[in-house]
Amino acid sequence: MPAMSLIIGPAFTIPGYLTTAPPDYLTECEATVYAADGVMGHPAFWSCYLSGPINADPESEAAFEVSTAERDAMWAFLLDQDRWPAVSVRLDEDAWLRIVFRNLEGDGALNFVEERPGHPTKVFDPYRDAGCSTLTWADLIVLANLPDDRLTWAQRLILMLPMLEPQELPAEAGEVLDRALGEIGATNRPPVVATLLDLLGWRGHER
Repeated sequence: MPAMSLIIGPAFTIPGYLTTAPPDYLTECEATVYAADGVMGHPAFWSCYLSGPINADPESEAAFEVSTAERDAMWAFLLDQDRWPAVSVRLDEDAWLRIVFRNLEGDGALNFVEERPGHPTKVFDPYRDAGCSTLTWADLIVLANLPDDRLTWAQRLILMLPMLEPQELPAEAGEVLDRALGEIGATNRPPVVATLLDLLGWRGHER
């Protein structure tokens, strides 16, 4: 198997998405992030994303044929404190959802940043804001199915899963998750699906 190539993209800022600047880290400034959309072509990214931000671990490790070296390399890439990776999901018109690995030393986070021209920037952190999301399953399906010439519906759905509010899921949720996982290359999917259905207060209907 050829070595996994991880190349960071160009730097950019998100209007209104702030951090603090050295040397005193008291002055706020717009955070510089780096385009990292290319990682979605690697099974190691999905393995890490499902086991890290979504907490479906160790089930996700068994669902992808990824070596320990590949997982370690992906984690090193995603958790780079000098260059914060950002994955971009187009919403509607000129709006974007930027998924930023905010790697502040001692205060790391995963931020879902909604960038919409003419509107204040919205930031959701699934770790700090657990239970505060307003994204429903129906909303997620609509967003996943928006036209996109960059990402598949499955990639969009999995990327936005951490934004779901705690809720009772419809009966078909497990089938939808299984199909999405299959389309991003996961095998041995039932354990992953079962774990996902139990996370963040989600409750599937009894079958």
